[in-house]
Amino acid sequence: MLRPGPQRLSTLRAQGDLVIATLKGAAMTVQPLTQEGLDAYYARRPSLVNPFKTVLTPANRPLAFIVRIQNLSRDRINFDPSQALLTDQHDHRTAALSYDDLYTMLSEGDKPTAALQALEETVLTSYIVVLPQLDREGLLLFPPPEPGAKTVILEIGSFYIGSTEQLLLFEFEVLRPRKAGTVGMFGL
Repeated sequence: MLRPGPQRLSTLRAQGDLVIATLKGAAMTVQPLTQEGLDAYYARRPSLVNPFKTVLTPANRPLAFIVRIQNLSRDRINFDPSQALLTDQHDHRTAALSYDDLYTMLSEGDKPTAALQALEETVLTSYIVVLPQLDREGLLLFPPPEPGAKTVILEIGSFYIGSTEQLLLFEFEVLRPRKAGTVGMFGL
């Protein structure tokens, strides 16, 4: 489970379980999802199955983030989700899961057609353009963080407002379920 940590960039701020980037001409929110949150995300889309329930156990489901992009400018926003990285405090970098990775994972389930349709409609895996005054939302998926990870940074590169590249670093703390004999809700 992740929660927003202190944000180093002045354009980012944490609010509840969201991190909000306020940029000249755009806004982006990033929200990490628990497994229950991922289930709820798909439950709000009754025409789609939760593709990760069809083949994966909760222990090996990907780490999911909802990414919302608002284009408030007169320029196009261009974003390549395949360039997103998740980096832990030991500088272990993991790329976002690609369409090919997810296709292989989901095509083996009992409802591969429905799972792949949900993947195509909800997961950000390929280059997107957000036209002026429009919004776009989707999931960014990563393999789970390493067991020793205490903090992770979601690095959104290849994000352009017009021709200006924006580097966005969303910082999160990794919370582990409480172990017997520890104090507090989470055993950190």
